[in-house]
Amino acid sequence: MKNVLNAGRHPTFIGRMQMQQTARNGGVVVFSYQGQDVAAALVNPRLNVLTVLCVAPAHRNHGLGAAILTYLQANFARVLESAIEYFVRQGYVAIGDIKQGRTLSTQIMVRKDLMNLAGRIASIFSTL
Repeated sequence: MKNVLNAGRHPTFIGRMQMQQTARNGGVVVFSYQGQDVAAALVNPRLNVLTVLCVAPAHRNHGLGAAILTYLQANFARVLESAIEYFVRQGYVAIGDIKQGRTLSTQIMVRKDLMNLAGRIASIFSTL
């Protein structure tokens, strides 16, 4: 996993404790191609939040990231500011304001189809 993050030059530090806790919760997913690890994702399975998605540079721009997002179907994603447009193209919308971390800014995003569902549920409850 760390090899994929290092090869993909993931910009944030993923500590040992975070990795262990996420793995214990079943949220570490490593994707391999021809016996080589090419992508990794960290997901909080209880909250269904994608916190890390990293694809090795040699495997980018082939649709692998989009396929991983489709496979994981995470309702929410904590996205680096530089990746917001990519997630918009993948069907996510930003909610709330961008948050400034120590060195990087992140945005919470939600799958667009969930926003439609939330609107329908709200309209149902408003008629009761």
